[in-house]
Amino acid sequence: MKKSLNVAVATMAVSALLALTACGGPQAANAPAADGPYKAPAKDITATISVSNWGDPGDKAVYDSVAARFKEKYPSVTVNNNFTPITTWTEYVNKLVTQAAAGQAPDVINIATEGVQLGLDNELFASLDGFLKNDPEAKALQDNIDPKLLDGFRKDGSTYLMPNTFNTMVIYYNTKMFKEAGIARPSDDWTWDDFLEIAKKLTKGSGADKVYGFALPYYSFGITPWLYSNGTSMMSDDLKTSQLTDPKFQETIAWVRDLVTKDGVAPQPKGSDPYQLFPAGKAAMTGAGHFVTGGFKKAGFSDYDILPWPKKSTKATVFGAGAFAISKTSKNPELSWEFIKMLTDQQTQKKWADAGSAVPSTKTAASSKEFLASPEHASEFYNSLSYAKPVAAPGAYNVLDPAFMRAMDEIMSGQDIAASLKKANQDVEAALK
Repeated sequence: MKKSLNVAVATMAVSALLALTACGGPQAANAPAADGPYKAPAKDITATISVSNWGDPGDKAVYDSVAARFKEKYPSVTVNNNFTPITTWTEYVNKLVTQAAAGQAPDVINIATEGVQLGLDNELFASLDGFLKNDPEAKALQDNIDPKLLDGFRKDGSTYLMPNTFNTMVIYYNTKMFKEAGIARPSDDWTWDDFLEIAKKLTKGSGADKVYGFALPYYSFGITPWLYSNGTSMMSDDLKTSQLTDPKFQETIAWVRDLVTKDGVAPQPKGSDPYQLFPAGKAAMTGAGHFVTGGFKKAGFSDYDILPWPKKSTKATVFGAGAFAISKTSKNPELSWEFIKMLTDQQTQKKWADAGSAVPSTKTAASSKEFLASPEHASEFYNSLSYAKPVAAPGAYNVLDPAFMRAMDEIMSGQDIAASLKKANQDVEAALK
């Protein structure tokens, strides 16, 4: 039943967007500022723009502050700042698809890597090329962002979204536990074998007193670095073919399973939260993005530092970015662009740095004294982009993600790896078609 539902949801989502594109919906906006110098809208313009945002309460506070600041600049512009507490990408993307199909797409769309391909495939976003070419402020912004972040939001040479934040997966380790065990900080080029040796040394006790060497981040994004560091991925590079049955993929999943079932260095992931075990001293290492640092700070936990992900065949990790697009059907593309610039300017970037929910997209904010204050190797958050690859998110990501995690649940409970991944692969291939 779940398999059929997920495939059906993906099919309906794509069909709805295709219908919108074919019928045109409201008059599609031309590429704004395509020729000649860009001129911002007059300060006294009267209009309404709608914005679709997502995240947690900390994110909402940042978005609300930007809306208030925008109101000061354009007092006669109403900003309908629609915020969705993020649960799953399936829910968020389907909400956008429903709005678009009804001709009610928001002017400004906030979306992350996981949902971008669906929007690009179905022409939900307007090209930003005219703004980027002709607005002087745009050049300074682009030059301040790692090209790899921008590349993830391009198609056929055109840019469709501007990134505001991102997360890469890194290894967090408890500095106090390492010191007490006489374990020095590993090399930045450490290997899977190095990792396992350390995890075994730090696993001790039993029952309620059990301390594990590692707490597994049990979600697609958290498992992906193991895949990338072994030269494999859920999808082909062009995102057109599922690779869940690739031998290297299966080898990697066996390694992850064995951390729990064979080596005993990690607890069963079901029912255990790595981001509670780690700060509580019940796990010496875990994997996460920058998104856990705000919670650690609130809890008063500071005995940690970060490391690159260990490698098998290659040094690699995964990144996902949040970005803003202008709807292709927006009637106010220039105002939408002005709002996006404010969402990504240095004042807002500083708020992202302070919030601890993600890494700001600009090099200036990510290299600020405040952002680099903690942990000791905080510079690794931005530096890790140099060996990171984007999360493999095809248009059918809302099928890929749950299909893969269903297979993982089966595998962690003792079922056959090849058989479980074959079923998941079939689900994804059906959705891709």
